[in-house]
Amino acid sequence: MRLTFVPESLENLYQTYFRRQRHDTLLVLVVFAALFDCYVIITCTVLYSSDKLASLLVAGIGLAVHLLLFVLCRFGLVPDKISQKVIPYSLWVLIAAQIFSYLGLNFSHSHEASDTVGWQAFFTFSFFITLPLQLTPIVLITGTTCGVHTLVLGVTIAQQQQEQINSMALVQQVQGWSFLCNLRGALYNQGEL
Repeated sequence: MRLTFVPESLENLYQTYFRRQRHDTLLVLVVFAALFDCYVIITCTVLYSSDKLASLLVAGIGLAVHLLLFVLCRFGLVPDKISQKVIPYSLWVLIAAQIFSYLGLNFSHSHEASDTVGWQAFFTFSFFITLPLQLTPIVLITGTTCGVHTLVLGVTIAQQQQEQINSMALVQQVQGWSFLCNLRGALYNQGEL
């Protein structure tokens, strides 16, 4: 059951108000992403080896872009149309690219079903509570990200451990977490369903 205002004009007004209120929370997602970059930089620096250089460069570039996005959004240097339509999707693409690069660069030697799942789950939930979008696009982008993450992990683990893999257990593990992340975020936003 969906609770809506009877005149459709009032419902549209409320939805616009809701997205504008959520626009301020977009800065929180930018800060979360910058803190993820700092985490990668710190862990790669503490455990530095020559194969960590690529991770450091990607995290450094990501941190610079996130700081730029924070300044642009915080001080209103971006037109409203762009900040409401383009920045949420570009931030999603940037965060997804960072998670996949962290997965590929830091865990390239031996993948496990749990690699970067915690970060993926954290950002999936963060998308639901911070992106100033309606529920349908958020479910689509998080479903896409979780699906690609599941596919990438499943294929790489299956290729690396062909003899000793329990394929049913692997499928259940990687599908279970992606379902739970989307369900948790959708339940959080049930008022918008």
